[in-house]
Amino acid sequence: MTPADLHTMTGAYAVHALDEDEQREFERHLTVCPACAQEVREFRETAARLASAVAETPAAELRRRVLDGIVTVRQLPPEVPVRLPVVGTARRRARRFTAFVLAACLAALGALGGVAIDQYQDARRAERAVSSERERSARIEAVLAAPDAVQASAPVAGGGTARVIVSRALDRTVLLMSGLPTLPNARVYQGWYNDNGHMRSIGVIRPGTALLASAIDRASGVGVTVEPPGGSAEPSGEPIVLLDFPAGRA
Repeated sequence: MTPADLHTMTGAYAVHALDEDEQREFERHLTVCPACAQEVREFRETAARLASAVAETPAAELRRRVLDGIVTVRQLPPEVPVRLPVVGTARRRARRFTAFVLAACLAALGALGGVAIDQYQDARRAERAVSSERERSARIEAVLAAPDAVQASAPVAGGGTARVIVSRALDRTVLLMSGLPTLPNARVYQGWYNDNGHMRSIGVIRPGTALLASAIDRASGVGVTVEPPGGSAEPSGEPIVLLDFPAGRA
Protein backbone atom coordinates (compact mmCIF):
# COMPACT_ATOMS: atom_id res chain seq x y z
CA MET A 1 0.00 0.00 0.00
CA THR A 2 1.46 3.37 -1.02
CA PRO A 3 1.55 6.51 1.19
CA ALA A 4 -1.01 8.07 -1.16
CA ASP A 5 -3.39 5.15 -0.51
CA LEU A 6 -3.03 5.60 3.22
CA HIS A 7 -4.08 9.25 3.01
CA THR A 8 -7.45 8.19 1.57
CA MET A 9 -8.34 5.78 4.39
CA THR A 10 -9.25 8.27 7.14
CA GLY A 11 -13.01 7.94 6.63
CA ALA A 12 -12.99 4.15 6.49
CA TYR A 13 -10.81 3.95 9.61
CA ALA A 14 -13.09 6.35 11.50
CA VAL A 15 -16.11 4.08 10.92
CA HIS A 16 -14.19 0.81 11.55
CA ALA A 17 -14.43 -0.33 7.93
CA LEU A 18 -10.83 -1.58 7.50
CA ASP A 19 -9.70 -5.18 7.83
CA GLU A 20 -7.11 -6.08 10.47
CA ASP A 21 -4.05 -5.73 8.22
CA GLU A 22 -5.24 -2.40 6.83
CA GLN A 23 -6.04 -1.14 10.31
CA ARG A 24 -2.57 -2.00 11.65
CA GLU A 25 -0.84 -0.36 8.71
CA PHE A 26 -2.99 2.75 8.91
CA GLU A 27 -2.46 3.10 12.66
CA ARG A 28 1.30 3.07 12.07
CA HIS A 29 0.74 5.79 9.48
CA LEU A 30 -1.24 7.87 12.01
CA THR A 31 1.79 8.10 14.28
CA VAL A 32 3.71 10.03 11.60
CA CYS A 33 0.90 11.93 9.85
CA PRO A 34 -0.73 14.67 11.98
CA ALA A 35 -3.03 15.64 9.09
CA CYS A 36 -4.63 12.19 8.91
CA ALA A 37 -4.88 11.99 12.70
CA GLN A 38 -6.70 15.30 12.80
CA GLU A 39 -9.09 14.24 10.04
CA VAL A 40 -9.92 10.99 11.82
CA ARG A 41 -10.75 12.94 15.00
CA GLU A 42 -13.04 15.28 13.02
CA PHE A 43 -14.86 12.39 11.34
CA ARG A 44 -15.42 10.61 14.67
CA GLU A 45 -16.66 13.77 16.39
CA THR A 46 -19.11 14.40 13.58
CA ALA A 47 -20.35 10.82 13.67
CA ALA A 48 -20.95 11.11 17.41
CA ARG A 49 -22.92 14.34 17.03
CA LEU A 50 -25.03 12.94 14.20
CA ALA A 51 -25.75 9.70 16.02
CA SER A 52 -26.96 11.53 19.13
CA ALA A 53 -29.23 13.82 17.13
CA VAL A 54 -31.55 11.25 15.53
CA ALA A 55 -32.05 7.54 16.03
CA GLU A 56 -34.03 5.64 13.40
CA THR A 57 -34.20 2.01 12.34
CA PRO A 58 -32.36 1.68 9.01
CA ALA A 59 -34.38 0.55 6.01
CA ALA A 60 -33.58 -2.92 4.66
CA GLU A 61 -32.16 -1.49 1.42
CA LEU A 62 -30.03 1.17 3.13
CA ARG A 63 -26.71 -0.66 2.73
CA ARG A 64 -27.29 -1.08 -1.00
CA ARG A 65 -28.22 2.60 -1.41
CA VAL A 66 -25.10 3.74 0.41
CA LEU A 67 -22.77 1.48 -1.53
CA ASP A 68 -24.38 2.45 -4.84
CA GLY A 69 -23.98 6.12 -3.99
CA ILE A 70 -20.42 6.25 -2.74
CA VAL A 71 -18.86 4.63 -5.78
CA THR A 72 -19.54 7.83 -7.72
CA VAL A 73 -17.67 10.06 -5.25
CA ARG A 74 -13.95 9.64 -4.69
CA GLN A 75 -12.80 10.40 -1.16
CA LEU A 76 -10.07 13.01 -1.26
CA PRO A 77 -6.91 12.60 0.82
CA PRO A 78 -6.28 14.97 3.73
CA GLU A 79 -4.20 18.03 3.04
CA VAL A 80 -0.55 17.50 3.86
CA PRO A 81 1.04 20.97 3.43
CA VAL A 82 4.59 19.72 2.83
CA ARG A 83 3.58 17.44 -0.06
CA LEU A 84 0.42 18.74 -1.71
CA PRO A 85 0.53 21.72 -4.13
CA VAL A 86 -0.87 25.00 -2.89
CA VAL A 87 -4.32 25.84 -4.24
CA GLY A 88 -6.76 28.66 -3.59
CA THR A 89 -8.45 28.80 -0.20
CA ALA A 90 -11.94 28.44 -1.66
CA ARG A 91 -10.96 25.35 -3.66
CA ARG A 92 -9.35 23.71 -0.64
CA ARG A 93 -12.46 24.30 1.44
CA ALA A 94 -14.77 22.95 -1.26
CA ARG A 95 -12.73 19.75 -1.68
CA ARG A 96 -12.48 19.13 2.06
CA PHE A 97 -16.21 19.83 2.49
CA THR A 98 -17.16 17.13 -0.04
CA ALA A 99 -14.99 14.48 1.60
CA PHE A 100 -16.16 15.53 5.06
CA VAL A 101 -19.85 15.18 4.22
CA LEU A 102 -19.33 11.75 2.68
CA ALA A 103 -17.46 10.38 5.69
CA ALA A 104 -19.99 11.89 8.10
CA CYS A 105 -22.84 10.14 6.28
CA LEU A 106 -21.05 6.79 6.37
CA ALA A 107 -20.16 7.17 10.04
CA ALA A 108 -23.80 7.74 10.97
CA LEU A 109 -25.06 4.82 8.88
CA GLY A 110 -26.15 2.50 11.68
CA ALA A 111 -27.87 5.10 13.84
CA LEU A 112 -29.36 7.47 11.31
CA GLY A 113 -30.62 5.22 8.55
CA GLY A 114 -32.02 7.22 5.65
CA VAL A 115 -31.39 10.51 7.45
CA ALA A 116 -27.62 10.32 6.74
CA ILE A 117 -28.21 9.63 3.06
CA ASP A 118 -30.64 12.57 2.83
CA GLN A 119 -28.13 14.92 4.45
CA TYR A 120 -25.39 13.83 2.05
CA GLN A 121 -27.65 14.24 -0.98
CA ASP A 122 -28.77 17.69 0.25
CA ALA A 123 -25.14 18.76 0.55
CA ARG A 124 -24.38 17.55 -2.99
CA ARG A 125 -27.43 19.37 -4.38
CA ALA A 126 -26.41 22.58 -2.61
CA GLU A 127 -22.88 22.30 -4.01
CA ARG A 128 -24.23 21.84 -7.54
CA ALA A 129 -26.63 24.80 -7.11
CA VAL A 130 -23.81 27.09 -6.03
CA SER A 131 -21.68 26.01 -8.98
CA SER A 132 -24.58 26.54 -11.40
CA GLU A 133 -25.31 30.03 -10.04
CA ARG A 134 -21.64 31.01 -10.36
CA GLU A 135 -21.62 29.90 -14.00
CA ARG A 136 -24.82 31.86 -14.66
CA SER A 137 -23.39 35.01 -13.05
CA ALA A 138 -20.24 34.68 -15.13
CA ARG A 139 -22.30 34.47 -18.34
CA ILE A 140 -24.29 37.58 -17.36
CA GLU A 141 -21.10 39.50 -16.62
CA ALA A 142 -19.70 38.43 -19.99
CA VAL A 143 -22.72 39.91 -21.80
CA LEU A 144 -22.49 43.18 -19.88
CA ALA A 145 -18.77 43.47 -20.66
CA ALA A 146 -18.95 42.30 -24.29
CA PRO A 147 -17.38 44.78 -26.77
CA ASP A 148 -20.47 44.62 -29.00
CA ALA A 149 -23.03 44.93 -26.16
CA VAL A 150 -25.87 47.39 -26.73
CA GLN A 151 -28.83 48.16 -24.49
CA ALA A 152 -32.28 49.69 -24.44
CA SER A 153 -34.81 50.49 -21.71
CA ALA A 154 -38.49 51.43 -21.45
CA PRO A 155 -41.18 51.94 -18.78
CA VAL A 156 -43.45 48.99 -17.96
CA ALA A 157 -47.23 49.32 -18.04
CA GLY A 158 -48.42 49.26 -14.42
CA GLY A 159 -45.10 50.44 -13.02
CA GLY A 160 -41.43 49.63 -13.23
CA THR A 161 -38.71 49.66 -15.85
CA ALA A 162 -37.34 47.08 -18.27
CA ARG A 163 -33.78 47.07 -19.63
CA VAL A 164 -32.24 44.67 -22.13
CA ILE A 165 -28.54 44.19 -22.96
CA VAL A 166 -27.68 42.34 -26.17
CA SER A 167 -24.45 40.75 -27.41
CA ARG A 168 -24.79 39.27 -30.89
CA ALA A 169 -21.23 37.96 -30.71
CA LEU A 170 -22.09 35.89 -27.61
CA ASP A 171 -25.62 35.16 -28.90
CA ARG A 172 -27.04 36.13 -25.50
CA THR A 173 -29.31 38.74 -23.95
CA VAL A 174 -29.83 39.88 -20.37
CA LEU A 175 -33.25 41.21 -19.38
CA LEU A 176 -33.44 43.30 -16.20
CA MET A 177 -36.74 44.31 -14.56
CA SER A 178 -36.99 46.77 -11.66
CA GLY A 179 -39.84 48.29 -9.68
CA LEU A 180 -42.47 45.81 -10.85
CA PRO A 181 -45.61 45.45 -8.72
CA THR A 182 -46.22 42.15 -6.91
CA LEU A 183 -48.58 39.92 -8.88
CA PRO A 184 -51.68 38.29 -7.30
CA ASN A 185 -52.66 34.61 -7.33
CA ALA A 186 -49.11 33.34 -7.90
CA ARG A 187 -49.03 34.77 -11.43
CA VAL A 188 -45.60 35.37 -12.94
CA TYR A 189 -43.77 37.67 -15.32
CA GLN A 190 -42.50 35.88 -18.43
CA GLY A 191 -39.96 37.05 -21.02
CA TRP A 192 -40.21 36.52 -24.76
CA TYR A 193 -38.13 37.05 -27.89
CA ASN A 194 -40.03 39.00 -30.53
CA ASP A 195 -39.44 37.17 -33.83
CA ASN A 196 -41.13 39.64 -36.22
CA GLY A 197 -44.38 39.49 -34.26
CA HIS A 198 -44.09 35.87 -33.11
CA MET A 199 -43.33 35.62 -29.39
CA ARG A 200 -40.81 32.94 -28.37
CA SER A 201 -40.49 32.18 -24.64
CA ILE A 202 -37.14 32.86 -22.94
CA GLY A 203 -38.31 31.97 -19.43
CA VAL A 204 -40.06 33.10 -16.27
CA ILE A 205 -38.59 36.16 -14.59
CA ARG A 206 -37.75 35.59 -10.93
CA PRO A 207 -38.18 38.71 -8.77
CA GLY A 208 -34.91 40.53 -8.17
CA THR A 209 -32.92 38.51 -10.73
CA ALA A 210 -31.72 39.01 -14.28
CA LEU A 211 -33.12 36.78 -17.01
CA LEU A 212 -30.32 35.37 -19.18
CA ALA A 213 -31.33 34.08 -22.62
CA SER A 214 -29.48 32.70 -25.63
CA ALA A 215 -30.35 31.71 -29.23
CA ILE A 216 -31.24 35.21 -30.44
CA ASP A 217 -31.63 33.97 -34.03
CA ARG A 218 -34.00 36.32 -35.91
CA ALA A 219 -35.37 38.11 -32.83
CA SER A 220 -35.67 41.86 -33.17
CA GLY A 221 -36.51 42.55 -29.53
CA VAL A 222 -37.98 41.25 -26.29
CA GLY A 223 -41.31 41.53 -24.50
CA VAL A 224 -42.76 40.73 -21.09
CA THR A 225 -46.23 39.39 -20.26
CA VAL A 226 -48.10 38.34 -17.11
CA GLU A 227 -48.82 34.62 -17.12
CA PRO A 228 -50.34 31.85 -14.94
CA PRO A 229 -48.08 30.06 -12.44
CA GLY A 230 -45.24 28.27 -14.19
CA GLY A 231 -45.50 30.33 -17.38
CA SER A 232 -47.16 29.69 -20.73
CA ALA A 233 -46.22 28.22 -24.11
CA GLU A 234 -47.79 31.25 -25.82
CA PRO A 235 -48.55 34.73 -24.43
CA SER A 236 -51.97 34.81 -22.79
CA GLY A 237 -52.31 38.58 -23.02
CA GLU A 238 -50.77 41.75 -24.41
CA PRO A 239 -47.16 42.50 -23.45
CA ILE A 240 -46.71 44.98 -20.61
CA VAL A 241 -43.51 46.14 -22.30
CA LEU A 242 -41.81 45.68 -25.68
CA LEU A 243 -38.18 46.54 -26.32
CA ASP A 244 -36.52 46.61 -29.74
CA PHE A 245 -32.88 45.61 -29.91
CA PRO A 246 -30.70 48.64 -30.73
CA ALA A 247 -28.54 48.56 -33.82
CA GLY A 248 -25.15 46.93 -33.16
CA ARG A 249 -22.03 48.99 -32.61
CA ALA A 250 -20.06 49.97 -35.67
